[in-house]
Amino acid sequence: MSDKLAGHAADFTDEVQQTLDKVLPGTRKIISLRAEKSPHYVVRPEGPRPTDRRIALYVESEHSADLGFAFYLAMDHAGAYLKTVRSQIHLYSVLDRTPLLRLEYRTDMHTAPIAHWQFHAERGAFSHLLARAHGSKTGHVARPHDLSSLHLPVGGERFRPCLEDVLQFLITECGVDHKSEWEEAVRAGRERWRRRQLGAAVRDSPGEAARVLRELGWTVQEPSVAEVENSERLTVW
Repeated sequence: MSDKLAGHAADFTDEVQQTLDKVLPGTRKIISLRAEKSPHYVVRPEGPRPTDRRIALYVESEHSADLGFAFYLAMDHAGAYLKTVRSQIHLYSVLDRTPLLRLEYRTDMHTAPIAHWQFHAERGAFSHLLARAHGSKTGHVARPHDLSSLHLPVGGERFRPCLEDVLQFLITECGVDHKSEWEEAVRAGRERWRRRQLGAAVRDSPGEAARVLRELGWTVQEPSVAEVENSERLTVW
């Protein structure tokens, strides 16, 4: 199992490397290695310290921000497919150490949405709303003046954003420097991601997949031993 996971992690690493090399200027090395004190493999930029594992982002050739990410990988319960059990994508300004935003995902998350955005920014009107709730619902709103404490849900395990979505956001919304072929690379990577997620969603609910295929005119034969639907993945926050 370990050798199989290592091989799949290496293939995923190559995909991430190729996407970044086609999208962003400069050079970087993406690696996969066994995570510390864990059976998982982690795919991330190379570097001895967390601050060294960031990819420089430029605006008009000036270093303006950094992108950090890590994907923790395992095999699924059947040992057949690669599974991301945790991921984090962080955007940093070069002006301070606090992230600008964070996209987080953990399959074992219980206290917050399993996949979510966190924004490190402030807005008076939003803080006012949270402050009013804090007075009567301190268990839900513990830090009313800290918007980064909010976890904004983004579609759960199957439908969360991918790295390519973040790259396009950085280019089209934040003006980050990019290569001429960036859009083709982002579209190809996003398609790979969504096809994998579609496959995972079908494995979660094969009965629903069969129903839709029959509606489209396909002939679908039920197996002798039907797969049990993984309804938890369809209902988890």
